[in-house]
Amino acid sequence: MDNKQQVLVVDLDGTLLHPEPEAIAVPGRVSYRYLSQKSANLLADISKLIPIVIATARNAQNVKQLVQQIPDVCFWGFVTENGLVAKFHLDETPRTTSNWNAVTNLLPNWSQLTGYENCLGLIAPKYFENSDSFLRKILFENDITGYVYLDGHKIFIYPSMPSKLKGIQFLKFFPLITLGNDLNDLNILNASHYTATLSTAHEEVKEVVNRKGGYCSSLNSHAATEELLLWTYELVTSILKYSNLQPV
Repeated sequence: MDNKQQVLVVDLDGTLLHPEPEAIAVPGRVSYRYLSQKSANLLADISKLIPIVIATARNAQNVKQLVQQIPDVCFWGFVTENGLVAKFHLDETPRTTSNWNAVTNLLPNWSQLTGYENCLGLIAPKYFENSDSFLRKILFENDITGYVYLDGHKIFIYPSMPSKLKGIQFLKFFPLITLGNDLNDLNILNASHYTATLSTAHEEVKEVVNRKGGYCSSLNSHAATEELLLWTYELVTSILKYSNLQPV
């Protein structure tokens, strides 16, 4: 660990945020995701015990719309765009940015997602099939370096293979505990001492959590998140009691 600050890493979509309406609404491009008030209260309690870092595929602009609604939660850092951007404060200017004009000029009919600092977010024209394969072909034929990542109807091009864990390491944190649910959380889950997920998580995520002796909630949606956060609070309380981990 090299004396790195130990933190709790939390993913957003599918872990803290869900499509079922609740008290705290976070807008997306065409829909909302929600955080329950109970989850927000538990996060606030946990943040008094251990530093919390958000690690998400969302951009900083979007994460800010959540953070501003839960001022009682103290976050120590933000890893956004799947690890390409890592900040202690959301308003920080990123150290590096990528210019994607060479790609967008080749895609005049594609919609570009706003707010991304280091990756290119796109939506293909309606009824366009195999958009990820098409983009890989475009990049190859024009000798443009990029990693294509499909996320539902959205498609992203990263300048290199994204890694949430690299973002955490850039901030010089160690992921003591990680809550995540999808493939982009695997490298942090593998690196963490303690892990937890939901029954709706990707099978590979559940396999990692089970192999590491972590916790998998049998519940769904907000009820599962609340259960994970209660488990986390009790775990951190126990760790503080029986180890040399210092409270916040």
